Amino acid sequence: MVKSFDRQEVYLMYKAVVSDLDGTLLNGSHEIDDFTKETVSAVINKGIKFYIATGRSYSGAKAIMDKLGLKIPLITSNGARIMDEEGKEIYINNLEKKYSDSILDIDYKKKGESIVLNVYSGNDWYVTEDRREFYMKINPKRTFFPEVTTLEDLKTKEFTKIFFLGEHDELLELEKEIGEVTKGEVNIAFVLEHCLEIFSKESDKANAAKFLLEKDGLTLEDSVAFGDGCNDYDLLKKAGKGFVMGNAFYRLKESLPENETVESNADNGVAKKLVELFL
Repeated sequence: MVKSFDRQEVYLMYKAVVSDLDGTLLNGSHEIDDFTKETVSAVINKGIKFYIATGRSYSGAKAIMDKLGLKIPLITSNGARIMDEEGKEIYINNLEKKYSDSILDIDYKKKGESIVLNVYSGNDWYVTEDRREFYMKINPKRTFFPEVTTLEDLKTKEFTKIFFLGEHDELLELEKEIGEVTKGEVNIAFVLEHCLEIFSKESDKANAAKFLLEKDGLTLEDSVAFGDGCNDYDLLKKAGKGFVMGNAFYRLKESLPENETVESNADNGVAKKLVELFL
């Protein structure tokens, strides 16, 4: 616990919190526990702004916002889409079609038969094979699932992001091929060991947070941020103070050696640090 004087100094320095969800604010069961909910509420009651920045779609992010009892803008799809407090889209930056087509043309099953292709298009989540049991294994309490469609149908849509779920060593091989066919002109990030995501080069959580913070008369330097995946890198690098989760993906830890590491999401790392900083 920091000293009272130090806490007051931090309180004067930072005016906002930007947090990832899965692996960060949410516990190991992908849920908000009571301690975290109470802590976030107490921080907001002290006048600190609170923002969610996630790779989830709007519906997935809104479900957590509702459980927190909040009504706030939501940064979704790693910053490619922002929705206001009422659920109205205020920013969108889809993958360029030439890149999404190139990615969809990859024979990813050659890298691993277990790899599953997923895409987000607006509020919709699509896959090309029915793998409901696969998603239940990841999160047994899941209540919504992707719509199954064809590859041909996917090519008619625009995407905020494409992501592949599978074994890490197989996804590493796929990552190389995606980098080659897109010529390094898209963001490619491991958000988890078994999840590789692709989104627009101009979209990231830092730019999205900057957009919302400026609407509230603040800057990224006025914020503290929390994350656990490579899609959080720019946010944690550019925030006034970026905290890496104890359970973070190894690449994120290696790329931000100077950033402070907090306890894991299973141990309420975000909530404990917010208490230390602001309460």
